[in-house]
Amino acid sequence: METLKVLGVDCNNCAANVRKALEGVNGIENIDIRLSEKVALVTFDPDKVSKQEITEKVEDFGYDVE
Repeated sequence: METLKVLGVDCNNCAANVRKALEGVNGIENIDIRLSEKVALVTFDPDKVSKQEITEKVEDFGYDVE
């Protein structure tokens, strides 16, 4: 498993957007929203989904990935 950090997740609407962006993506194991830290941690299986695919989906909603 690997984890990506989605930046700028600072409200419930942002959290919903991140979840919506990644909804149904095969290989996403967990999305841990941390509003106090303004991030979402996305844990995924790199054998099923690439970092690039996740990054593109999240960036389409206006968030940066680290």
